[in-house]
Amino acid sequence: MAAGPLRATAFRGDEDVAELHHFFLPEQQFDGDVLWSFGTSLKSAYVNNFEFMNHAPVVQLWRDDHEEVQAVSRISLGQGEWFHQAAPRFRSNAVTVSIIEQADAALALLSDYGSWRTVRYESDLQGLELLAQHGYQPEGRDEVFMSMALGVALSAAPQPDGVEIRLLDETDSEELRERGLAQVDAFSQGPPTAEGVAWVHRTIPHQLAYGAQGQSSNVVAIEADGTCLALADVFFDPVHRIGEFEPVATRPSARRRGLASAVLHRGLDEMRRAGMTQAIVRTGVDNAAAIAAYESVGFLITDHRISLRKKR
Repeated sequence: MAAGPLRATAFRGDEDVAELHHFFLPEQQFDGDVLWSFGTSLKSAYVNNFEFMNHAPVVQLWRDDHEEVQAVSRISLGQGEWFHQAAPRFRSNAVTVSIIEQADAALALLSDYGSWRTVRYESDLQGLELLAQHGYQPEGRDEVFMSMALGVALSAAPQPDGVEIRLLDETDSEELRERGLAQVDAFSQGPPTAEGVAWVHRTIPHQLAYGAQGQSSNVVAIEADGTCLALADVFFDPVHRIGEFEPVATRPSARRRGLASAVLHRGLDEMRRAGMTQAIVRTGVDNAAAIAAYESVGFLITDHRISLRKKR
């Protein structure tokens, strides 16, 4: 039976966060396409913005006749971009067109950008065609999607000198602080700002809670003095036995020491112990170092994300 139309409703803040978490559960999103099987990357992008409102997003929850959330769109006025995700039963042309048209109208009315962007994976031919019909032109690839089977034997894990590769102790406040500092250091352009450090410390508790209890592991590379040099957060989809890395990072001062490969190996071991049969990860198309690290442990590029732009 075809799904009916959806009604756009406002995001009301904290009272809707639980519904968002439920919406992104793997059993809600999986339709045989591993691109969105677990959606940790999506969840972090949505929930962080919903909870902390960093980029002035207009958030819409698209509900069915039973008032259940079946699609979510985030229109970031401060960045001139929008994204959406729909439950499998509602991935229809009619629903997608409604979301595209609303995003276009909101950005035209509420932003002063001369153009705005969204993204699709290359394998989503139908989605790309609908965006083309609405005036969106491809700008190029901006992200790679990589996957690997976990039934094959892994190469020997690196053993960096003077560094312990283990799971994060979430009960140790100082270790949590170090984990946060390592993340912001790894992803900063230049020295981390005070604002960046404050933001990551606010979001770390939420980030570590994205997986349900027992469905995530947080791998860290720790020096003898307690400094966190690298990290790999691992999430498990026990319904479909798919594991996802998000994020993986190494501090600039600790790169080229095999730490990324070391935390990835430990993360893959954690996935296998948890019964996962496939692993996935995403990274920027220009992030050659990360792509090389993922390929070194067995990942292959299986799709690309495309950035598309529409002129006002």
